[in-house]
Amino acid sequence: MPTMPVQSEAAPSTPMPPATRPSRRGSVQLDAARLRQLRRSLLLSQRDLADEFGRRDIQVSIATIKRAEAGQAVRYRIAREIARYFDLPANELAHASALAGAH
Repeated sequence: MPTMPVQSEAAPSTPMPPATRPSRRGSVQLDAARLRQLRRSLLLSQRDLADEFGRRDIQVSIATIKRAEAGQAVRYRIAREIARYFDLPANELAHASALAGAH
């Protein structure tokens, strides 16, 4: 007689507080203040910057720009695209703590 597999109940997932949440693999925290300053120096809103990326066929949404400017990690690909837009090496836009953790 075949037996039915037993499914265990998973404990409810609770998000970790931001201070202890590990960075997702393949992501980096940008220097939020520097990014904001660069964007504003070109007189661009977050929406305008997202539209600029769209015109260049680069997928960087306004939500991603908002996350980056709020100090949240973004994917390396996104970080490179943002840095390229501002004609900077990606490591110049990375937050100092992100670079310190890379050693």
